[in-house]
Amino acid sequence: MAKVIFTAWKTKSQLLEVRNEFYPPPTYAGPDLRSHGCAVVEAWKLRGNVPHHVEATALLTDAILHDDAQRNSIFSIRATYSAAFCRFVTGLVDTKIHGVRRTMFQRATDLGLPASFVELRHEATHREPPSLVVLRKAAQRSLEWLWDNYWAGVGDDSGAPALTHDDGASVRAALCDALQPLSGGSADSVPKKRKRDQAVSVAMRLVSVCNVSGTAARLLSSVLLERGFLVPSGRVLGDSMNDTFKEWNPVLQRVAESHPAFLRHLTEDLVNDLAFKNTTDISGDAPSEALYLWVAHILTSPAWEFHRQSCPQSYVLRACDESPHHWTKLLGDQLRKHASKPKPVLGARPAAKNRITKPKHVRNDSQYAPSQLSEKLLEHGWGFLEKWDSRPLGVVSSN
Repeated sequence: MAKVIFTAWKTKSQLLEVRNEFYPPPTYAGPDLRSHGCAVVEAWKLRGNVPHHVEATALLTDAILHDDAQRNSIFSIRATYSAAFCRFVTGLVDTKIHGVRRTMFQRATDLGLPASFVELRHEATHREPPSLVVLRKAAQRSLEWLWDNYWAGVGDDSGAPALTHDDGASVRAALCDALQPLSGGSADSVPKKRKRDQAVSVAMRLVSVCNVSGTAARLLSSVLLERGFLVPSGRVLGDSMNDTFKEWNPVLQRVAESHPAFLRHLTEDLVNDLAFKNTTDISGDAPSEALYLWVAHILTSPAWEFHRQSCPQSYVLRACDESPHHWTKLLGDQLRKHASKPKPVLGARPAAKNRITKPKHVRNDSQYAPSQLSEKLLEHGWGFLEKWDSRPLGVVSSN
């Protein structure tokens, strides 16, 4: 006998429309429809039978839309993020509603949910709400998890083949399709928030393809270089790459966080193209300079410090030594200079000559404080209190 399943939506096309509003396709360039998707899910809840993954997506998306310091207080933004995140995690791992008695960490392991989500949920529930930086990142990671574990599996009944095997051509096509919004660079008229959302959307699509295909992380590196995504078109020698770094760092770092092997492949491909593909006098070649700047940026800049543990730095140096020319010599010298710099030791005291010893006889009252207070602090309302009132908190004066 056929099993009857009741859903809040009439047809699967309605569910797919909501999915595209929450996760716009990479080629989408229309208005932001996320608020409409949240309203549709709210209407579905009145009918009942809304999957928890759909409800959690709407709650997390609504919390992101609520993140506007000009309209809402920081406290309300943190509270909204915390409530949405806690409901997302609790609905998945709460042992009281899943029959078998197990811990939340065990449930999270069974579902493939990061254990850090359970820890953050406990902190947000029983302690002070986490900082906005932590909550924003947790909300974005939650939406990525929901895409990989629910939305990506929602078929469109169109007969299009799913990406379920390591077909090199189909994987390359999927990667190129995901990268398309960033292929022409971002226009100056596009708001910064829209650029950031676009980069996050591209990164999520790339991570999703890499999750499905075991070769996608390797192919992504070659696609980025073969199609010229990382080198601005029309770039001339000496042009700054800072704007390109700012645009691509969030995307590449998000993929590297989920698939560390990607960064190793990317670094190797960058230095191989720089060192071995053209060994003639390329001191005036702008694309070669861009490759040199990319490798130096990944291996020396603070922005990549926590990601480059898997980078083959020894291989990069060996490649520079085996194929010496203008850019490889510069790269090798820069990497060795960076490696020779002393690394700061956590908890170490500053050198004695840099310490400032405060005389014991100097009081800490406002009348003895330094007079060179920053003008910027004064502009923001900072100053010295003329008279200190030492009454305990909560005591009301009788005057």
